[in-house]
Amino acid sequence: MIILLLILYDPTTLVYPPFSHTLGYHKGTLSHLRLATGKAIKFEGVGGISAAKIDFLDDPKTLGDDDELTIFVTDFMRNSIFYNIGLRSLGMYKSPVIGDSSLWMPSDCEITPEGVLWVVDRMRNRVAKFLFDGENLRFLEDFGHFGILQGYFDDPRQISVTKEEIYVTDYGNNRVQIFNHHGEFLKEVKGFDHPTGLAAVSSRDPWLRYPESFFVVIDYQKSRITKLSPDGKILSRLDKNVLNYPEVKFESAAVDYYGLIWVTDSYNNCLHLFDRDLDYIAKYGRMGTGDKEFLYPTGITIWRRYGQVFVVDSKSIQYFWMGVDAWIRGVEPGIFKPEEGVTISYYLTQPARVIVKIYNSKEELVRKFNIGVIKDLGHNYFLWDTLDKEGKPVGEGKYKIELVFEPTYSSKGKFEKRIFTEVQCRQ
Repeated sequence: MIILLLILYDPTTLVYPPFSHTLGYHKGTLSHLRLATGKAIKFEGVGGISAAKIDFLDDPKTLGDDDELTIFVTDFMRNSIFYNIGLRSLGMYKSPVIGDSSLWMPSDCEITPEGVLWVVDRMRNRVAKFLFDGENLRFLEDFGHFGILQGYFDDPRQISVTKEEIYVTDYGNNRVQIFNHHGEFLKEVKGFDHPTGLAAVSSRDPWLRYPESFFVVIDYQKSRITKLSPDGKILSRLDKNVLNYPEVKFESAAVDYYGLIWVTDSYNNCLHLFDRDLDYIAKYGRMGTGDKEFLYPTGITIWRRYGQVFVVDSKSIQYFWMGVDAWIRGVEPGIFKPEEGVTISYYLTQPARVIVKIYNSKEELVRKFNIGVIKDLGHNYFLWDTLDKEGKPVGEGKYKIELVFEPTYSSKGKFEKRIFTEVQCRQ
């Protein structure tokens, strides 16, 4: 007799928004885009993605629309930019063949709340500036030319915009260049090996729990990640050998509210989550086209105010909220004597409010602990003194231990992670 054990695949580091928020549409596929635009759109050329709440589209009389974002994606194969117009339709900027407003392989973009869209025009070795009016994109100006001098580019790849500055990876010149919002050159940081991916934040940016200025760069054939200060000092660095992966292909990076760093990996078809020091936290996703699966993911963007995450791969754009995941690592001892303490070891992926509940074999609540918010990620421990809620030692029998994790923002109030383990008391 063969018994098949089905293990439910449902990672919760990221979760899908509730039906009431999306009406069930948490993934945009080829068929969805074709229905919306009437065009046979493919994802092979879609790479850069950026999302923001546009100030002039916000209704100041209500908070109900504050999480309705405008999303822009670049399509370098069709020299186009796609974006949503509210919740009703999609817009498209189709590049003209010639002129200042024409694009040639746009590889990345970033939208600001003011409606300014910065686009990396890769083959023209420049950054183009557009203005979004709620319906259309209008070209304003650009900066950059081909060359090796400061302010010039040799195959720019990705862009990241902070409150004060614009960061651009300059692949052919092995550097990151930094400009002000007028496109004026400020400084360069050298020492990279063909940098591609990029994410930058400033201590003046809104919606950052720990105000810190830094930027993250992917280089060395997309196998290395480096975190640096704005003046170019290396703060931390890792490569695939540290992760114990035989091969990786890091594509893009994004920083969330807690300063955690998210990176797409098109080789392993997943996202990697790192803490603020680039210590590894967790992998999210697997290869496939189903829910919480990816097929060669490239772009990622995070709207930090509400923890809204968008990931683009070769088949779709997926929309997530920040969740939390946790799992039991061990219990010691599994069989205990009265008044002997029990230690529960668990792993935590994101800050969360933690509650521990202990039940007897009759499912009666024996003890409850309101732990509060745990901010230490990775390995954590909880000690139960094996006393009940009246302070008396528990009797013989089996006890179920339930750990409840509530996200601190984003999906807070909409999602909880619950994990269980059992112990037994014997005289």
